Amino acid sequence: MKTLFKKIYFILFISIISFSCNTDFDINAPYKAIPIVYSLLDQSLDTQFVKINKSFIGSGNNTEYAGINDSVLFKNISARIQETLNGNLTNTYYLDELWASNIDNGIFYSDSQKIYYFVPNSLNDDAKYKLLIDASELDQTISAETELIDGSQLDFNYLFKLNLGLNGLQFADVNLGTIDVYYDPQVKWKTAARGKRYELLMNFKYKEYTTIGTINNKSISWNLSAQKSINTDGGEDMYKNISGEAFYEMIVSKLDGYANEALVTKRVIEGVEFILSCGNEDLNTYMEINEPATGVVTERPSYTNIEGGIGIFGSKYQVSTSGYFSDGSILELCAGPLTAGLKFCSDSSNQITSISNLTGGVDVGCQ
Repeated sequence: MKTLFKKIYFILFISIISFSCNTDFDINAPYKAIPIVYSLLDQSLDTQFVKINKSFIGSGNNTEYAGINDSVLFKNISARIQETLNGNLTNTYYLDELWASNIDNGIFYSDSQKIYYFVPNSLNDDAKYKLLIDASELDQTISAETELIDGSQLDFNYLFKLNLGLNGLQFADVNLGTIDVYYDPQVKWKTAARGKRYELLMNFKYKEYTTIGTINNKSISWNLSAQKSINTDGGEDMYKNISGEAFYEMIVSKLDGYANEALVTKRVIEGVEFILSCGNEDLNTYMEINEPATGVVTERPSYTNIEGGIGIFGSKYQVSTSGYFSDGSILELCAGPLTAGLKFCSDSSNQITSISNLTGGVDVGCQ
């Protein structure tokens, strides 16, 4: 799952817990199923997903009911999404069922859970989308609407070289001696129309070779936090400064205590990927309200854009770009004071020669 999806999925379960597991209720009051809906349409993906659950209540400990799959599922659901453009109905997508497995353990049933999905030919950036849900246990049709983010506006538009450090082996100060210098490069982009919240994720990619002959594609992900645009008109310049020193410290923290370190013979540096996820204003509001309270006031107002239920029906969009490390950054990974013991190396002959020339013979090549 993508970063925004994972965060909101987690928030959704917290919302279900808060709503469903409240023990301060009248046990004689009639039970009414309340739909709990989560969906983020994303035209950068082939398949669109909708999670539809219901509130539940029991005569005992409600956390025990959460582990029973039927407690959070409607028996029969008919759901569809209507696409309209300039007020005219252009498409109707009917949702199919899918049972998802490999779910992390928790208080909810984790063997498998039902989700709903549809596979459109394409989603139109300029259209509006309306979710309609009918269930035998409901006395009304549940609905929600959203617009898509203009994906054509969101792009890095370039491949770039990431210069994070200048290793002491290639840089010496006459007064300070051999020192390591860290840089803080910028990643820049322009905002998209109808986009509000932007999250940047950095993936450092490498191959890991072991003594037992395995070669594994690995990556280390670094969440570079969220930013919010001033408005949702699009075209706003945004950027993120990346701390070079913090990058190397992050690599150390991720690999410190690695269980199979004794088996690793080398880690061949592949490159870096940046993934930018954008969420619309409804999604941003939902996330803000459900973020952990940091002040004295801990009560939060509720927010939902689901008519007849609770949850969020919004939109997101994601783009990515690849980059590569500068010679100094490669040298710092291979021989720097923080990461020298982590067995990083380069298999690029041009880079190996370039670094050797800069340092007077230091070899960062993979043996």
